[in-house]
Amino acid sequence: MPPFTPKNNNKKVIVFGSSGAIGTSLVGILSEKQPAWEITAVARSAADKFDDLKNVTVVPGDATDKSSVMKLCKGQDLVFCCIGFPKYETKYWAETWPVVVDNLLAGSSQGPEQKFVFCDNLYAYGAKTDIKPTDEPVEANLETKPGVRAVLREKLQARMKSHPQSISVVGGADFFGPGVTDLGFLGDTFTKPIVKTIYTAKKGTPLAMGSASKIHDFCYVPDFANALYLAGTEYKASGKFWICPHSIHNKTMTEIAADIAQFAGAGASDKLIKKAKKVQVLGPTIVKILGFFMSFMREMKDMMPIWLNDYSVDDSDFCKTFGVEATPYDEALQGYITFYKSELDKQNNK
Repeated sequence: MPPFTPKNNNKKVIVFGSSGAIGTSLVGILSEKQPAWEITAVARSAADKFDDLKNVTVVPGDATDKSSVMKLCKGQDLVFCCIGFPKYETKYWAETWPVVVDNLLAGSSQGPEQKFVFCDNLYAYGAKTDIKPTDEPVEANLETKPGVRAVLREKLQARMKSHPQSISVVGGADFFGPGVTDLGFLGDTFTKPIVKTIYTAKKGTPLAMGSASKIHDFCYVPDFANALYLAGTEYKASGKFWICPHSIHNKTMTEIAADIAQFAGAGASDKLIKKAKKVQVLGPTIVKILGFFMSFMREMKDMMPIWLNDYSVDDSDFCKTFGVEATPYDEALQGYITFYKSELDKQNNK
């Protein structure tokens, strides 16, 4: 297969999951860097968010419907998957994710030069430190979230072996940034209450899953989206699993909370900052009890090891190969603080 040349005019690109934080960011990057390309954004909601982007067309679509996927992907040069499900449920993932990946692999195989880029998490590697993209995944199964992701990895790896130039996979640990709210572990239950305490003096309590004293790496949405763009447009990205640049390395949730409070509270009293940064830990026992009443907590059972142990990633291969770096830690946190301050302003003005 000849190399995919990003500078060519008249390329057609489609992004599934364009209404999510990463998909939205990716569509913006594609539109800005490739104004001559025809970009199709598949979204179930927020269709008006791309109104200012002249080369973007928003269409409805359902990635679980193979006929719809085949039709949407036909004639596309690049197919991106940035889909994220609102349901954090193993059963739902087991029923839905394999279907979605099979459909998109089929849809992106209709032309000899089509390329598929998959936005992945790192659950398939299990709970460990210094995760590398070449590490072996956990055993594939449909009973746990890491197991389901390992099933997907097998499907993606099969495509890599048969047609290496037609696929790239970019993974990231938990992400944060503009647009990441209720589904982010640094979002509505962590950064938002800190910002709320600082700016409104109304007590909010940041929550940490499992432990607040274990290291947990995070990536920033714009960096993840840019990594996907590079994976789709750089020939040397093909046929590999990658880990995107991460802005947060070797930090505990306690340390992250303290830094968010410090940045958000510039000029505020030490007392207010101390109040804002105090983290409440949802340990295994509490999570188990809450699981009787809350489905999300019930679903944390198979993910708890990731939060009870140090969880770090090695993104050096991607950074060295493509000559990029993650957004600096301070800048990324400031960006998230600004986002949440804007969200609070909107709520107060209603």
